[in-house]
Amino acid sequence: MLKIAIVTNNYTPYCAGVVSSINSFVLELQKRGHIVHIITLDFLGDKHNDPEHVIRIPSITRFMYKKNHMGVPWKKTQKLIHILKKLQPDIIHTQHPFFIGQSALKAARKLDIPIIFTYHTIYEQYAHYLPLPEYITKPIIKKIVLSFCKKIDGIIVPSNAIKHYLYEKNIETKIVKIPSSILPIFASQQKITKKNKLFTLLTVGRFVPEKNMPLLLDIFKTLYTNDKQYRFILAGCGCDGNKLKRYAYDKLSLSPEHVTFTYKKNKSELAQLYQNADLFLFSSTSDTQGLVLAEAMACGCPVVSIDGPGQRDIIKNGMNGFLCHESQEMITKIKNISQNPKLLENLRSHACKTGQTYTPSNMGHKLIAFYNEIVELYKKR
Repeated sequence: MLKIAIVTNNYTPYCAGVVSSINSFVLELQKRGHIVHIITLDFLGDKHNDPEHVIRIPSITRFMYKKNHMGVPWKKTQKLIHILKKLQPDIIHTQHPFFIGQSALKAARKLDIPIIFTYHTIYEQYAHYLPLPEYITKPIIKKIVLSFCKKIDGIIVPSNAIKHYLYEKNIETKIVKIPSSILPIFASQQKITKKNKLFTLLTVGRFVPEKNMPLLLDIFKTLYTNDKQYRFILAGCGCDGNKLKRYAYDKLSLSPEHVTFTYKKNKSELAQLYQNADLFLFSSTSDTQGLVLAEAMACGCPVVSIDGPGQRDIIKNGMNGFLCHESQEMITKIKNISQNPKLLENLRSHACKTGQTYTPSNMGHKLIAFYNEIVELYKKR
């Protein structure tokens, strides 16, 4: 049995793949008899409805930034050290290289506990969130992240693209590839018979610039202009929701009957959306995994996507979907699939098989093996 402390800047009510990844792994670890605590920030004061294994570092101030809850803790490193002294974990697993991720590293070294880090994303590609020019912030972010990677005891990457990127940057820290697992509700779903005759396209994700969703609306505009058999559902949350609506309805003149926005669906509702969809569309070029791709596939929904680092490991062209290099190629693939029922059925079958490999059991086994390896290596130092 291991005692594990997961440290994260982002957790509920924040809406993102990192949160889904944490919850999925925690459920599996607990199922296997390990003791897991999530240490995160206090965004809502006493309004949080957390299970016992979630510990919040109190915030001296809370605010909203681009529709995301933010919290600023007081003396975060000292608070984290105090919490970890009580928990006495065998290993610390931080989800971020910034903010309390840095505090987690300091605490690990002070308390002599091994620490690992999941490299969730290409951080410098999110520099537009900072109130400074990107030519200044991008090099600084990259330097901080790579320095962090050199100081910790192990790194988990969700895709081969990130693994190769770190090797190219001469990171000698132990690295293992472990994609995030999907929640059981997706892995247990079966494709159902559709009632709607329209060919349904779906995307799920945050409504933020890096998800590149206007591209998908442009693609749908071309499809819909030539053939009214299509409809498009965009499910998610984020600061660009209203902007995307205006782009769809005002600039592109698309009909709400054929383009639907839906917000903050629970996991059961998301599973039903995946089941009802014919194709899942994805347009991010910065995601290092795209957990939604595995969720969609497990529900029998194949993927047509723009090429990106997180897509290459899971999408097999002509098997469970298609990886495209530009929008016109996506349009052509979607048309071909919608006009070829046998192709669609074959893609569905293989997508489901692919998605089932991302179960918590498979990924949890790999994660525990890595925890044990790092703990043993640390003891030998």
